[in-house]
Amino acid sequence: MGKEKLALVWLLICQFCNFADAGFTLYAVSKGVKEANPIMAWAIDVWPLFFAVIKLTLFTFAIDFIAFRRPRLLRWIALFLMCVLAWHMSYIFSL
Repeated sequence: MGKEKLALVWLLICQFCNFADAGFTLYAVSKGVKEANPIMAWAIDVWPLFFAVIKLTLFTFAIDFIAFRRPRLLRWIALFLMCVLAWHMSYIFSL
């Protein structure tokens, strides 16, 4: 697999993980968990859809910038996001 295709795969994994993180965060908040990021907590208080749009938009711009400037970092970002999702799932399955 070429470097460009591999970078695209990592980019898509990052996007999927971010989308899942937004969904799991909204689920956790609906169950009484407090969002740790004060800016995102404010966005959730305004409107959960506002939170999702802001989170997905900002992440998309940031990860696209990284993909063009330093594509080698994508795999590490994806691995970090997979850990975040594992943490979310550990919470969900403990309910």
